[in-house]
Amino acid sequence: MFDIVLIAYLSYRNGLRAKLKGQNPWIWGIATLVAYIFTMMIGVMFVIVNFCKDTITLSRLSSMDSKAQEAARQQLIAVFDAHWLHMVTIEMFGIGGFLIVRYMLDRKPDKKTPEVSWMDKVGNGE
Repeated sequence: MFDIVLIAYLSYRNGLRAKLKGQNPWIWGIATLVAYIFTMMIGVMFVIVNFCKDTITLSRLSSMDSKAQEAARQQLIAVFDAHWLHMVTIEMFGIGGFLIVRYMLDRKPDKKTPEVSWMDKVGNGE
């Protein structure tokens, strides 16, 4: 549940930033969603390979046998439930995806504002 709320909030924030830049906020919101999920998947792989080698049998993950896959799934659930730091690491990877999209959006030029000459202001009584 926390993930859904976080993804929605981060997509909304990038959408607002896109609107200020004169870009389509829906496109950038969806890009944030995709980047968040993609980097979370990278985070899951990072956590499994680097932190869970001793607890999870990695050969079971690529096995075609359904019993081996079920055993690997049970191992993953047990490891992620036991260590909250693994889930925090995965969330940080997801936030990194948000930051990548935000960086790309910040590199876009700002919305152009119409320039008003000082001569146009003289006749208005200012």
